[in-house]
Amino acid sequence: MQNPLVSIIVPIYKVEPYLRRCLDSIVNQTYTNLEIILVDDGSPDGCPQICDEYAARDERIVVIHKENGGLSDARNAGLDICKGEYISFVDSDDWVNEKYIEKILSIAQKNLSDITICENIRTDGIIPVFTQAPQTKLYSAKEALLHLFSQNHVAFVISCGKFYKRDLFSSLRFPIGKYHEDEFTTYILFYKSKKIVYTSEILYYYYQRADSTMGTPHPYDLLEAEEKQFDFILKHNMAKVIAPQARLICWQILYIFSSNPNKLLNTKLRYYAKFLKIQTNPFVHYFLLKIFCFAPSFYSVYRKTSPLLIRK
Repeated sequence: MQNPLVSIIVPIYKVEPYLRRCLDSIVNQTYTNLEIILVDDGSPDGCPQICDEYAARDERIVVIHKENGGLSDARNAGLDICKGEYISFVDSDDWVNEKYIEKILSIAQKNLSDITICENIRTDGIIPVFTQAPQTKLYSAKEALLHLFSQNHVAFVISCGKFYKRDLFSSLRFPIGKYHEDEFTTYILFYKSKKIVYTSEILYYYYQRADSTMGTPHPYDLLEAEEKQFDFILKHNMAKVIAPQARLICWQILYIFSSNPNKLLNTKLRYYAKFLKIQTNPFVHYFLLKIFCFAPSFYSVYRKTSPLLIRK
């Protein structure tokens, strides 16, 4: 289909100062065959009224008003009703380039990709001018997974700034009640895909507020997501990323241990430390990590006293 319907799902909660900027960037897209699903997740401010206002002006907009259930629940509510051949998520305090849909859809159709990824930039509202020509790279599912696990490239990790074929979500939803929901789902979506395409062109503008979910640490949920990723890596024998993922988990456990030492974390630490290899770079990370894994209480002291604050 040359002119497919694209569903854009926008979860909304307590973003009144930023919501109009986000919605304007979507309704003014150069590509117009859109289904814009606004999920009011029980927002206590003026967001519900803004959603209804935009829906009254644009017949492409569908508004869901629901009780607060968190980001995953809001995204899932949109997934349950969307009809587009492609799906894209936009967070309600972010915004997108006016050609976001047009350009990323063109790349998806040209390459017959299941997932298409654009680069993003974190900004306070000013968009810098880039003169370098964007690069496009194709990945198989395995190649994309290796890149995801080894590079921790933000554009690959986050759910926003991507186009998905809708059937990827036929049996998958975001984990309700969990933070770091992208880390729980992105690798599964990659695994279900045949082809993933990345463009270095910056089309998604990411705004991080101090009071946002991303700005608040949730270390236990992140650890759980990383452990699920590690189990997946072992199951699929992805030898190249076993050691880097083990290193990531060990640092995360140590970070939690420094404020809440307990026997379970100690047991987990010793388990993942078995998978560390000397290839983890730089060498000082490996050397310190081996010491901290053997005696995690040293890390608590280290975090308080060292100006290096090495963690990952």
